[in-house]
Order: sequence, then structure tokens, then C-alpha cells
Amino acid sequence: MQRKISPVAKQAVAHYIAESEKLNQTCDNPTLKQIRQQAQALLQQQAFPTQRDEDWQYTRLTGFVQNHFAVKQANKVTSEQVRQFMPDFAVTMVVFVDGWFNESLSDDLDALPKGLTFESLREAYDIAGDTEALFDREKHITKEPFGVLNSLLLADGFYLQVGANAYSDLPLFVLNIQTGSNHMCNVRNRIDLAENAELTLVERFVSLESLTESNQAASCTNVVTEVNMAKSARFKQVVMQEQSDNAFYFNNQFIYQADNSSCMTFYGSAGSQLSRHQNHIFMNGEHIESQQNSACLAKDKETVDSRTDTQHNDVWGNSQQLHKYVLTDQAVGVFNGMIRVDQKAQKTDGQMDNKNLLLSDSAKMDTKPQLEIYADDVKCSHGSASGQIDKNQIFYLQARGIRRADAIKMITHAFLLEPAEVIANDAIRHWVINRLSAGLASIQK
Repeated sequence: MQRKISPVAKQAVAHYIAESEKLNQTCDNPTLKQIRQQAQALLQQQAFPTQRDEDWQYTRLTGFVQNHFAVKQANKVTSEQVRQFMPDFAVTMVVFVDGWFNESLSDDLDALPKGLTFESLREAYDIAGDTEALFDREKHITKEPFGVLNSLLLADGFYLQVGANAYSDLPLFVLNIQTGSNHMCNVRNRIDLAENAELTLVERFVSLESLTESNQAASCTNVVTEVNMAKSARFKQVVMQEQSDNAFYFNNQFIYQADNSSCMTFYGSAGSQLSRHQNHIFMNGEHIESQQNSACLAKDKETVDSRTDTQHNDVWGNSQQLHKYVLTDQAVGVFNGMIRVDQKAQKTDGQMDNKNLLLSDSAKMDTKPQLEIYADDVKCSHGSASGQIDKNQIFYLQARGIRRADAIKMITHAFLLEPAEVIANDAIRHWVINRLSAGLASIQK
């Protein structure tokens, strides 16, 4: 049956296909042009999802579809403006502005430790040879609507290779700055970790609206990241999304794990009128470990959506998840998690927990934790709970001389920050806690 597409959605589809064609007209890479053309055909056929689509039932795209974001050159950003977003611990810094790699604002990436190679994806496209290998998993990516859009507007991102047994003492800090200029920041990243390699990656998404004349203009960030992990590789990741209140944020992560590898990914969300962060983890070997935690807060009429899809495809896999939301005003929270255990994946241990704190009568949480199990010797569970602060907890603190307002703040802080405890690096964990605490302070004024 032909999918019905509204006139507004048709205009959005036509706009993004035109943007894609502009990119193709200045592109000499046949593989890249073909990827964009295939995505054009998919978008033409499917358009953007609506609330009739089950996966988008609680995440309305009306505001996104009505805005037509353009892929433009980056606005100018100074090193002083970048400095305000730097963490308080030593890092190797990479800066993207409006979706484009900025070499002058980044550290000297030629000085990375032996075994680590960083390229902007623009450079990787220009490398003679097997460009097609960079797109060997397009079928997975284009199953997601914003994966299709990402392929349609492929322009820049980074390609990081970590050789066998290689690692860096310093975390790689990737700062994505959105300048609030009706810009589409379309970023495609790829990370290849060889056997026994290790990487700590911290990503931060922020807005710098003061650069534009119209500081109320919305912008959109759309990211796809692929992580390929060989045997015994270790990947630790923190993603902090703190864009402006009128921004849009979409991020799809595809992580492929081999035998004995371990992955820890933490997502913190404290901004954007609509944000949606999705992890797709494929545990394709024996004795794999994965940990996915998130801490999300939303205010006003914001929608914060966090999703996980964890595929246990071999024996002795262990996956752990803890997701917490704090919602106030008329904010909407959405969580959807799936643990799928293949028939081959005996001795799987998969745990998923979602807890949500509603600070107002108008806030709303939609949650759907799911298990799909085909093996018979596994230990899996999921759970979800939503509610307001327990009055007994408030009374307990008030009885010890703590004012009611302070008691509520203390309880909310303790609730939201628990998922961050999984971050082993003390400096990174404290930085994340400070960022989330700042977000909480802004909604508890």
C-alpha cells in the first residue's frame, strides 16, 4: 500500500533531496554520490515517520518537519568561545562547528599516540582506494529514518582507527558546536578498534546562538556513529547533549562487538526541544560485556527520547542497563529498550531498568522495556517505574532540619545521578555530575 504523505512532509522531503543534490553536484566521489542517491530514493518512498508508526508514537516530529534546515558552511567560532565548553580535565580535543571538522580549533591530531589515526571523513572520502568499505553497513543505518537522512546529507564527520593493543592515556573529547542558524549539522562517524585496543571517548553537543543575528533560529544535529570492536577491544563513551531549548537532536549509534570485548556507553541529556538518542548494540561473540546507562531531564514542552536495542547473538553475554528521567512542567519522556537473545546465546545475562521521576502533574512518561528470548538457559529481566517524589522521603529530611525545597533538590539529584556511577574515570564522572547538576539547577529555580 502506498504510504500517505502530508503536503508539509512532501515539502520537507523535496527540500532535503534538493540539499542532497547540491552536495552531489560538487562531489567527485562516485561511491558517495551513490549512497546519497540511494538515500534519496528511500526518503522519497518513506518520507518521515508519523505518530502512526509504532516507534514514533510518542515522539512527534511536527516541529522538525515544519523547519527546513540547510547544509551550509560553518559560522566562525573563536578559540575563546570554544574554551567555555572545555572540560576541567586533560583531553585531546576535536572540534566540529555546524557539522564540519575545524582543524584550527582542534588539537594537533598528528601527535596522537602510536596506533591511533584520526581523519575527518571529508579527507577519508578523498583517499584513493576502497571508499566503499566505509559504508559496508548502510543496510543497518538506513533502517532508521534519521539514518536515511544522514546518508542523504553525508558531508563530514570523523574516521578514527585504533590499532592492535593501542590506547591513549588522554580521553578523546569531541566538541560539536551548533551555531543556531537554521543549520543542519549532519555528522557521520566511524571508529575501528583492533584487537585488544582501548578508547575513551567523550562527546559534547552544545549551542552557540549568540553568533547569529536571529538567536531564536532552531538548528538540527543528526549524527550516526559506527563502532567496530575486534576481539578483546574496550570502548568507554560518554555523550552529553546540552543544546539550546529550540534545537533538535537525533543520534543513532551502531556498535558491533567481537569475542571478549567490553563496551560502556553513558548518555546525558539536558537540552533541545526534541532529542532522540538510540543505541544499537550487536554482541556478536562469546563473553561480551556491555553497559548502557542514561540520565535525562526535560522541562517546558521538551521531548526527550532514549532507546536501546541490544542483540545477544552468542554465548555468555552480559548486558546491564539503567535509565533514569526527571521531567517537569509539560515535558514528555520516552524510553524504549529491547533485549533480544538469539537461540544460540545460552548463558546470557541481560538486565534493564528504567525509573522516572515526575516533578509536575503535567509531565508525562511513556516507557516500553522489552525482552525477546529464544534461548532457554538465560537470566534476563526488565523493569520500569514512574512516579512523583515519595512524601515520606521529604518528611524524613524535613524532620532533620532541611527545608522542603532543599529536600526536594537533594532527592532529585540523588535520583538522577545514579546512572553516572558507572563511569570509572573519576574526572569524567565528576564532570558529568556537574553538567547534570547544572541542568537540574536550571529547572529547579
